[in-house]
Amino acid sequence: MNFVSIRALAAAAGAALALSACAGGAGSSDRTAPIRALLSADALMFVSFDADGDLSVSEAESEAGFAREFARADANADGSMQPIEFSNWSNLVLGGSQIGPYRLDFDRNVDNVITRQEFDTEMRARFAAYDADENKGLSRTEFVRLVGQARPPTPRRQIAPPIGGQGPGN
Repeated sequence: MNFVSIRALAAAAGAALALSACAGGAGSSDRTAPIRALLSADALMFVSFDADGDLSVSEAESEAGFAREFARADANADGSMQPIEFSNWSNLVLGGSQIGPYRLDFDRNVDNVITRQEFDTEMRARFAAYDADENKGLSRTEFVRLVGQARPPTPRRQIAPPIGGQGPGN
């Protein structure tokens, strides 16, 4: 699957998401309403790793995909990715640097260099997160996330009352 196909798939997924979000309505509990779901940029990239066209991505296909994407990103072939290389790769492969995964997801030691090991570690973790049935392969259904599952809500932070129990102006 080439870049144009990934971009077309991303556009179709975005359109489907927009339509289902409009049709379902916020807070809709109607069982006949469309399910609101999304495909993330990393899922779209993983789909492109399906080399044999069997509509699933094996562990071997993913490892080959990781190597191919690192080589694509490492423009100067020095064995590491600098921030500008990551930004260029992200724009090309993921559709933009504001979509994620982000550079610091890979550069965990924050030294402004993403090594092949750092890249593979993050990619393998993402692969494992999608592998719901833990069979070392990704089916198409494992890429789809319900909108509510995409980012679990963060708990509200409780603000501690001021010392003495009184706020300003009391």
